Amino acid sequence: MLSLTIPSRSPILLPKTLTLKTLNPFPHLPFPPKTLTLKTLTHRRPRSRSHPPLSSATSDELLELDFSFLESPSAAAAAADAQSRAIASAEVGAGSRVLLSFPTVGFGERVAESAPPCELVVAIHESLLVLSMIKEADDRIRCFQGGIGVVPEKFFPFDAVFVCYFPALGISVDELLGSVAKRCSPGARLVISFDQGRKVIEQKHRQQYPDLVKFDLPDRAALEKAANDHSFQLTEFVDETTFYLAVLKFHG
Repeated sequence: MLSLTIPSRSPILLPKTLTLKTLNPFPHLPFPPKTLTLKTLTHRRPRSRSHPPLSSATSDELLELDFSFLESPSAAAAAADAQSRAIASAEVGAGSRVLLSFPTVGFGERVAESAPPCELVVAIHESLLVLSMIKEADDRIRCFQGGIGVVPEKFFPFDAVFVCYFPALGISVDELLGSVAKRCSPGARLVISFDQGRKVIEQKHRQQYPDLVKFDLPDRAALEKAANDHSFQLTEFVDETTFYLAVLKFHG
């Protein structure tokens, strides 16, 4: 049986073993055929609430953040094309070390299976369920719950960083570039992409999921300013109705 342990800043040890079936908040998504056991589990309440003391926390109090709205079956074909375009823009090569921020399960698989193969693929996400499914789909991917700051230093530096859903990171584009700059090799590429476009986030996601979606996608002016402040260069920018892509090269 495959086990997944996801370190976090405040681990809560559950008194019993949970499986994906127990955690599934969106049953319309398919599950892998194997059972994935989660031995160490950390969930965070929405940021407006405070954590209960560890001694009083129980499994019934733990909340899973539901990001199922990013897995739209009707947009699957378009998403696959957009993902391929984003991956190609990072120029991932043999031996590359790659960081995935808020990826979907399909995106994680595509990067891990890229040719030539990557040396290391690390995925970070707020949703433990998404990380569980990514890990089950490809056990080579290292998974951590939280933001970029939770990735252990031993995995630095990265040659490519994919930010697949920037609005949920909870930080500004300036903070993002400042954080990535400390974890990248010279010449590394930061790819910010979203396969459904800006309007979906501004007109739908931020209205329906205000506790998860904190920011809109950055415009060209914001990206260029942050790039200049943190030794990046904006090399590609696409802001179409159904596709967003920003590629920045690190010169630090």
